[in-house]
Amino acid sequence: MSNKAKLIKMNPDFVEFLYRKFWIKLGASEEHARSIARVIALADKQGKLYQGMGVLEALLIPVEGKIADLTTEPEIIDEGPTWVTYDGKRSSGYYTITKMTEKAIEKAKEFGIAIAFGFNHVDAGSFFGYTSLALEHDMVAMASNNSVPMHAPYGGKDPVMSVPPFDAACPAGEELPIVVSTKLCEGYDADITDALLGDGKLRAKLLVDPETGELTDDVRPYGQLIEGYGRVSDCSAAWTFPNPRTYALNIWNEFMTSIINPGGTPSSELPSTCSDYFKPDSPSPVGGSYIIVIDPSKFGPLAQVKAKADQYTRAIKGSSKRPGVDEIYMPDEWGLKKVYGPKGVEVDVMEDHLNAFKGFMVKYGLSYEELKREW
Repeated sequence: MSNKAKLIKMNPDFVEFLYRKFWIKLGASEEHARSIARVIALADKQGKLYQGMGVLEALLIPVEGKIADLTTEPEIIDEGPTWVTYDGKRSSGYYTITKMTEKAIEKAKEFGIAIAFGFNHVDAGSFFGYTSLALEHDMVAMASNNSVPMHAPYGGKDPVMSVPPFDAACPAGEELPIVVSTKLCEGYDADITDALLGDGKLRAKLLVDPETGELTDDVRPYGQLIEGYGRVSDCSAAWTFPNPRTYALNIWNEFMTSIINPGGTPSSELPSTCSDYFKPDSPSPVGGSYIIVIDPSKFGPLAQVKAKADQYTRAIKGSSKRPGVDEIYMPDEWGLKKVYGPKGVEVDVMEDHLNAFKGFMVKYGLSYEELKREW
């Protein structure tokens, strides 16, 4: 995050209320709007600044471009005992993947494991929003979707690869659940925006010049803010992988999200810039998604699973620290403490994201102050 970015403290319940009201205004059903609001507000609570309030822009762009349709209902097109495929019907990924997760949980309760595929939907935000639903049933889950191709292959310079999220979650006993919440890439549009609003530099030389192939940390020759938005930007330079490990994981994720997905489209077949999704004839910015849900109680005692999860967490956190390290943390431990800690603790949102959101509310006939009084 840019050192110039200002953070605003907000009540998480009020923020979720705003999201719900906004998407209902844009045509979503109550159930659909609640799905969107829950996932984005959960990311706010985790401290995911780019997957919280700012991420609503990634859904708003295809809605305004008439690519997304908030009035449709995702539909099961095929299923078996342990799997199901949903056509999102150009709905949001928030709604589609929530339904995918609920169906996968239902099937895993009977058969121990299930996978749900989705396609023909738009953005889905933070995938902890879906794996956390499995945690509520003491189940394990892992999930992702592919995305707009903003990443070059290892050693390449063309944007043909996804910048995807990846989340996995495992229940625990007395400790926090074990959660892996990451991205299988080096960066995406929000990082470009942050740099453009700051000093123009990334944390390292992670962009590749499309002509020379030289690596750079300077986004200014390539990045372009999209007027009226606070998170999304276009960029003519692709991200690069500094090592082959993330490159390999990104490819693995592609065959999970699109290649074996019956309705999936590989990222390499999608337009590569955010502004392309203002065009009604563009495809969905998401080529496909999946979630795998496992009910560990079908394979052995659940208490044993939770005990081993706790033991593993304590072993990691209790291991020897390097000089200057105060504490060893589990992945996303800070965010999980907020999610599973006291209710009502204020969340941080970026001022740029809040200003953009207020502008969207005015654009669609909503008053921030009136909604605050209603809440």
